[in-house]
Amino acid sequence: MDIFLSDKAFIGIVLSAIEVYKDECLGALLGYNLRNRIVVEHAIPYQTAKRKPTEAEPNWKRETRVQEILPQLLQLQHIGYFHSHTQRGEQKATPSPSNQDIKGMIPEQVEIIAAINNAKKRVDWNSAGKDLYGTIGNYHIKIAAYYKRKKDQKIMHYPILCPYVLGFDLTFP
Repeated sequence: MDIFLSDKAFIGIVLSAIEVYKDECLGALLGYNLRNRIVVEHAIPYQTAKRKPTEAEPNWKRETRVQEILPQLLQLQHIGYFHSHTQRGEQKATPSPSNQDIKGMIPEQVEIIAAINNAKKRVDWNSAGKDLYGTIGNYHIKIAAYYKRKKDQKIMHYPILCPYVLGFDLTFP
């Protein structure tokens, strides 16, 4: 299984993380499931989320309102959420889920975490293991994708493929 990230979704996640850098961002992922791939078409940031340096929480009443109208707007499903982890002082952010992240994960949904840190040097976008990383401006970003299985509640770390930043040769074996 892997997670395919469209150009629109990639841009939405990265811009959301940079916009509120030093606080966490939060948003919804829209897309669909294929046999061995989850396709993320859009990443929509939540404007009314309560943001702090170590957490972001949606306004659940407004989240419900959005979920109710999604099927009327497009043929995509709500397939999960994204949020960021940010550098705090000299402590670097990582895209690993915290205990709080794991508790909040919903079975059969994707959770994408973008770790954003101050960039010390320019790094071309690439993939390392299952994660996607690189620099934009003064920011180093590393993105990871997780999925909570329904049958055993196990958190799976899936590879992210994004031809927009990696090029088509690396994302289609």
